[in-house]
Amino acid sequence: MKNQQILTKNTNGKVIKSLFFLGGTWAAIFFPIVLIIMVFMIPFGDVITRSYILKIANTEIGKIFLFLTISLPIWYGLQQILTILHEHKIHPKREKLLTLGVALAWILHAIYLLFIRM
Repeated sequence: MKNQQILTKNTNGKVIKSLFFLGGTWAAIFFPIVLIIMVFMIPFGDVITRSYILKIANTEIGKIFLFLTISLPIWYGLQQILTILHEHKIHPKREKLLTLGVALAWILHAIYLLFIRM
């Protein structure tokens, strides 16, 4: 019984915290690439460049990349918002439920847009 309590005590919240850290890492690595594509390649590119980007985005790997680029930084951003609120002594009621609910709603919306609505 003690080992089971220790095991559940140590894994409490580790999945959510790892999503926060993974989201920050993903944003740091891939947001500059996505930003360059959105700011320079799409507006100033020719029709061939835009068609290549759309072809890549319509493949399964492209959809998975877009899903990860949308969903992972959401976890990191919401954690940072909560941290800033706590620094200013603002403590919303049910903050963990609010954070997880908003993140899950955005993720489900991204799943719907990328994978279901086609």
